[in-house]
Amino acid sequence: MHDTPDLPYRVSSVKYQPKSHRYYFDVGIGSICLSGGETGGTYCLLEAGLAPGMSVPRHTHTREDEAYFVLTGELEVTVGDDLFILRPGDSLMAPRDIPHQLRNSGSVENHYLLVFSPPGFEEFLRLTAVPAPDNAAAPTKPPAISVQNVQELATDFGILFGSEGPATLGQNKKGDEAHRSEGR
Repeated sequence: MHDTPDLPYRVSSVKYQPKSHRYYFDVGIGSICLSGGETGGTYCLLEAGLAPGMSVPRHTHTREDEAYFVLTGELEVTVGDDLFILRPGDSLMAPRDIPHQLRNSGSVENHYLLVFSPPGFEEFLRLTAVPAPDNAAAPTKPPAISVQNVQELATDFGILFGSEGPATLGQNKKGDEAHRSEGR
């Protein structure tokens, strides 16, 4: 039997949310399933989707690690210089301080889960997202105007876009090439 350490946090109550409200998150669509307040401050859980060919620009999170789990479709993720094609059931961890980019490389709208640890990114989304109808599809083109102050608020949340990322770019080379998508 394994010993598990006592953790300094504890979720205070059960949280059941049958269906989250949907929002447009700039080029994608999704919802905040669990916030940091609902997980004892340990993580937040989001669900998201991108239309075929749509991408989230290269950016860096300086405060949180980001994990992906694909439910349907394909999600192309570039972390540092490494490219991964995730398909249903695949997961990937993108550590903080390493630039990354997402793109739907498939032919149908994808659907995936995101976990941010520690939480906080969900608050950025709450401030920048726009409500979407319940059955709305992911946008098929970038919005004419950036969704509510994304670029302006990003730095307040430790998110850097494009070449603003830390100097660790290119230093995240995988030793195990079997995890790269090209060999699939």
